[in-house]
Amino acid sequence: MFLISCVKHYNLDILGLAETHLTGDKVINVEGYQWFGLNRKHIHVRAKSGSGGVGILIRNGICNEFDVTIADNDTEGILWIKLENKTFANNVLYVCVVYLPPENSTRAVNVHEFFDNLMTKVYTVPQGNAFYMCGDWNSRCSDFTDSITGIDNLPDRHVVDFQCNSYGKVFCEFLTDDSCCILNGRNTILNDYTYVSTRGLSVVDYCVVPYEMLDIFNKFKVTRTSLIIEQICANGKFDLQKIIPDHSLLTWEITLKFSQSNKNAAPPKNNRKTKIKYDIKNLPEDWLSSESAVDDIDSIIQNLEISNVTQDKINNMRECISLTLSASLLLKFVEYRKILRGNRYPHVKA
Repeated sequence: MFLISCVKHYNLDILGLAETHLTGDKVINVEGYQWFGLNRKHIHVRAKSGSGGVGILIRNGICNEFDVTIADNDTEGILWIKLENKTFANNVLYVCVVYLPPENSTRAVNVHEFFDNLMTKVYTVPQGNAFYMCGDWNSRCSDFTDSITGIDNLPDRHVVDFQCNSYGKVFCEFLTDDSCCILNGRNTILNDYTYVSTRGLSVVDYCVVPYEMLDIFNKFKVTRTSLIIEQICANGKFDLQKIIPDHSLLTWEITLKFSQSNKNAAPPKNNRKTKIKYDIKNLPEDWLSSESAVDDIDSIIQNLEISNVTQDKINNMRECISLTLSASLLLKFVEYRKILRGNRYPHVKA
């Protein structure tokens, strides 16, 4: 009931939820919304309730305008939803909800593998499509930079939590490699701590967006649970001892810049594009580890070294590789991008 009242009071179109604690095929039912969830699969047989889990509630009105499908749910704690406009072609929004278990917990995961899996999915989002990732990252990143100073033209981030943990640095490296940034503290109405309890105050919940689309995400606001209770629970309708969450509510507005080309219109003559798909299910583990494959990639790097390296050339090289050798090679190229973005090439933005 508390969740239902919260959704209706704040008039939310899309609500991402982390730590749903659902088991099996259970769902969250809210009138006027559709539920898309990923429950934790491996739970101790003696556990009294579920743990972890992520999900998204989407207003029926949005579902009427968009074809909503699960784009990816292969990794526990990461759920991608694709919203494709039913009328206008190539107008797509991707939404990802994340739950990364705390470090040193009994449910902790390999944080590097977690972010590598997330990075792989980010690179499958077609260029030009809007997306955001939100949830409980359990990463305290203090005032660590989430961009390359002097290259990525981003507004300063307002920081309220100046503490960090081991996840924080990995989190910011992930953002830098993916050309994404933290929305918290940018385009903000009210920035605040996202975790508030008797154990302390911290920022571990974030909205992450591609920095090139930062301008379409506005009115970011953190609302503490105490204020939510004051606004919707003042009548004493709920047992507050049982429902008070530790985490705050993060909200923002998105202005989607959709094209007006009709989805049902016939494509122009002689301008058809063929989409090539690659079967990579049976690739050997040592694929691209051979001396010849490494030499080929080194050749790409050398060509960039002796040329006038620009952002467009980096992007074109990435697209060329992904089209030629599929997304798997792209992961290897990411490692080379780190070199390009390092001290040897401080002027390059990959």
